[in-house]
Amino acid sequence: MMDISHQTRKLLALAMLKGVGPKSLATVSRIPDFQHIPIERLLEHLPRNVSPSAIDMAEEEADRQVDCARKEGAWIISSADSDYPSLLRNSPDDPHILFVKGKLANIDDGSVAIIGTREPTKHGKVIAQRISEYFVANDWSIVSGLAMGCDMIAHEVAIEGGGHTMAVMAHGLQTVAPSRNRGLAERILASGGALVSEYRFGIAPRPEYFAKRDRTQAGLARGVVMVQSDVTGGSLHASRAAIRYQRWLAVPFPTKQDRSRKEPKIEANLLFTGGWSQDSADILKCGADALQHQIISLRGREDYDSML
Repeated sequence: MMDISHQTRKLLALAMLKGVGPKSLATVSRIPDFQHIPIERLLEHLPRNVSPSAIDMAEEEADRQVDCARKEGAWIISSADSDYPSLLRNSPDDPHILFVKGKLANIDDGSVAIIGTREPTKHGKVIAQRISEYFVANDWSIVSGLAMGCDMIAHEVAIEGGGHTMAVMAHGLQTVAPSRNRGLAERILASGGALVSEYRFGIAPRPEYFAKRDRTQAGLARGVVMVQSDVTGGSLHASRAAIRYQRWLAVPFPTKQDRSRKEPKIEANLLFTGGWSQDSADILKCGADALQHQIISLRGREDYDSML
């Protein structure tokens, strides 16, 4: 566990104020030596009217968060710290503050988000395992969300292969959701990986937090592999973010067996790997250029090198 830096402590206190989000934190972090400036003066740069009592409460909550991190063996970093992941810092949805258990990847430009449905087909499980093994063999850190299905396979492969993996959580680090993956979370930490969240201690999981968690996964990675998804799946949050952040999005072409069975969990894969279409652009909320230049269609192992 690392001591919190002065600049992160100041940003943390500001983040405890109602209405102060990532954009406001970005504004403050650009002020020279902001960590030495009282919060009252920093608020002059923001469109916020905050009472002195609210500032006192924010300071108290920041101290409480630091205490919680120490008790949990965690640490708190911000975009003002040198060890904050540079890929995430350069993402439009940068949360600016991260709560971390364990160790972040040493080289964050060698990280890939491997995501997909919680209910992959038999062949989807094989594909998730093979792609994860490929990146572990190439010393890339594997980012995922600790969910059942594709996420769990990606984390397990990294652990078993001696690689590094990061699980991005949609809640405070005081808990693990789903609870059945608590053991996997412990194994991630024991293997030298990390649990990461932008949500402070005490925050419980909520549906909208999972969508934001998925975008953060894309922000932490050089590219995203969407193993399998239907056209309404949660994996599309990270897929859209990959396109918006100008990262690559790799999509395995479904196997002949899954196509013949008309598996619903391959519908998005069929759209994205079938060439440009208005339907796929609409789902990903992007234009033709993004589809043509950022999507990698994986039709076999011979295509894996294109992701490097």
